[in-house]
Amino acid sequence: MRPWTLLLLSVLLLGLSAACRRAEPPAPAVAAKILVVEQGLYEVSGADLQTAGLGWGDFDPARLQLLHRGQEEPLWVQGRGRDLRLRFYGRASESRYARENVYWLRLAEEPGQRMEERRSGGAEEQGGGGAGEQGSKGAGEQGGRGAGGQGSYLATVHAEENRLYSPLVAEGEHWFWESLPAPVSKTFTVTLTALAPLAAESLGEGGWGVRVRVEVWGSTAGPSSPDHHLRLSFNGQPVADETWDGRGRRTIEAALPAHLLAEGANTVTLAAPGDTGVAADIVFVDWIEVRYPRRFLASADRLSFDSDGGLQRLSGFSGTTVIFDVTQPEKPALVASVEQKRGAAGTTVAVWTEPGHRYLAVGPTGFLSPARLARAVASPDLRAPGQQADYIAIAHADLLEALQPLLRWREAQGLQVVAVPVEAVYDQFNYGLPEPEAIRAFLGYAAESWQKPAPQYVLLVGDATYDPRGYIAPVGANLVPTFLVPTVFGGETASDTAFVRLDDDPWPDVAIGRLPARTPQQVRAWVAKTVAYERGVADGDWLRRVLLVADGQDELFRTQSQALLSHIPADYAAVEFYPEAGAPNANRELRRLMDQGSLLVNYIGHGSISQWGKDLIFTTADAAALANGPRLPVVINMTCLTGLFTHPKVESLAEGLLWAEGGGAVAVLAPTSLTLPGDQSFFNQALFQALFQERIPTLGPAIVRAKHQTPADSAESRDVVETFILFGDPALRLAYPTKGGK
Repeated sequence: MRPWTLLLLSVLLLGLSAACRRAEPPAPAVAAKILVVEQGLYEVSGADLQTAGLGWGDFDPARLQLLHRGQEEPLWVQGRGRDLRLRFYGRASESRYARENVYWLRLAEEPGQRMEERRSGGAEEQGGGGAGEQGSKGAGEQGGRGAGGQGSYLATVHAEENRLYSPLVAEGEHWFWESLPAPVSKTFTVTLTALAPLAAESLGEGGWGVRVRVEVWGSTAGPSSPDHHLRLSFNGQPVADETWDGRGRRTIEAALPAHLLAEGANTVTLAAPGDTGVAADIVFVDWIEVRYPRRFLASADRLSFDSDGGLQRLSGFSGTTVIFDVTQPEKPALVASVEQKRGAAGTTVAVWTEPGHRYLAVGPTGFLSPARLARAVASPDLRAPGQQADYIAIAHADLLEALQPLLRWREAQGLQVVAVPVEAVYDQFNYGLPEPEAIRAFLGYAAESWQKPAPQYVLLVGDATYDPRGYIAPVGANLVPTFLVPTVFGGETASDTAFVRLDDDPWPDVAIGRLPARTPQQVRAWVAKTVAYERGVADGDWLRRVLLVADGQDELFRTQSQALLSHIPADYAAVEFYPEAGAPNANRELRRLMDQGSLLVNYIGHGSISQWGKDLIFTTADAAALANGPRLPVVINMTCLTGLFTHPKVESLAEGLLWAEGGGAVAVLAPTSLTLPGDQSFFNQALFQALFQERIPTLGPAIVRAKHQTPADSAESRDVVETFILFGDPALRLAYPTKGGK
């Protein structure tokens, strides 16, 4: 029997032996992450913690601490073991990158903070029940100012749906409900529950603060005035008519006569008549709010309200109810009720309240459950002493295994490689929140604190999207986030350069690349291409060929392309392809040239997400049809938007070139935004200088060198540095032909 056969057999036997042994329990978690979506009072049991596999065993509950973004917050704790009950006030995420907010539960050496239990002055005077438990806020409604014991309070219903994304918004969020291109009329529904009658003296116009508010964003502006005209009706009754000028946010507000309010569905109609005389009047609707008098009636066993003070009677609960003062949401307190009475219509609670305070009350079935519980990722310990790496790969955990052949290949080349699941970065550098700042903080720490030499290469493995909260994005579209940054001409867009800008200047300090993969299959296919390229499986005369392509729509593009010829060595063949504007079948001819293979393809001209040029010189469909096999070029896009990989549903041209099964590209340099040809040309010239004159052997450092040579004295040129992304491995060794020729 051959030695390698014996080795294989012994490995198999060891595996079988291990499988027969009882599995060891997981090591105790350092901390648990509690992920929540909506604001309210949450309950977690000891059984929940055990199911999550924390391995804490029978611990002293006094040691439990709750933290949010590193700051301790109070817990309510009762029981121990599987009978343990924890309650806390959870807040919705305020991060644009995270739908879930993250709370940490850990076992500490010192006792953790516990919720204060207090009585108001009125409660002390009246006597009455104890606190002992706490309440939660009703979904979709925010409390308004109370009426001092009159049996109702002002509630605010907030209606909002995030369906449309606009990168051009200069302030506030970028997501909107509907577009109103004039002339148009659209009706929205707002549901009011437990509507309270008003006293006769309050029934006048806008009595008792009853109002409707609509937040819109004017997206167009013209030379004439006004730019926008919008009419607002409530339940068919006109209540506001406004005109205004310019782009930007606008809040339309109107008082509502109380008789217009209806229990249940109420309609809000927005009509843009299109009578301003401008070429285009387009408004985006963000949200609608209605402020109305509401009875102190629980919904889903929960009630939240702001109070003017005094004794309030709350009804509609299913049983024993607890009340919670959340005026300071990071420091909630239990409040004693005066009395609780059970009747045919449910439990009624009386409580003394303080003016200007916000309260939550919750019955037995009103507690919220976390979206999920998860173990904190403490391994690898990214702050452990003695860490050192030349090459850091940060990947979504599902993609790490498929990446291994590339990592072994880099190690064989002498690089010290560290592979990090991105969740470990979130947990160890950003309190578990999946924000790009976590990755930048980690890379800054590694550059400063790890053993020298500092990391030279960073590879991000996983797709990202401008919809990280998942309003419209499919599953898998946001595996490793990118920075969403403002630009001059394109508005908000993606930047990976921001991860490696580790000092105060605008240029990158480390070479970085991204593989925008959603599946292990995509990673495996790309890894195979990259390793085969460097192994020299494909060699030949094509490695001495450089393909220069320019859009025929503007002579400037051809001129800039021809300026690159001076950087190309004499022993290379420069193939120029400059189709005339409107030339038929230009894409077929370009595919033929690319199928022949070339070391580099450089395009200059107009572009959009999935194409070169208005004449469709090259598209994602053309990329999929390439048959260049192993003759893989590096493709440089001196254009606009072809690297906008963050669109959740449209494949960018850069991605199409990476994923092409019949060939495609080994790496792509492409922009995520709009920049000017003149600003791009500085970068293009500097990159050709780095690749052909300085002969920098690896692609990422050549790009860093070229960006450092690109002026940053204007916002427009800084956008070039910020938004051109390398899609591929920054440690890619270009297949330069040797002197003897390939």
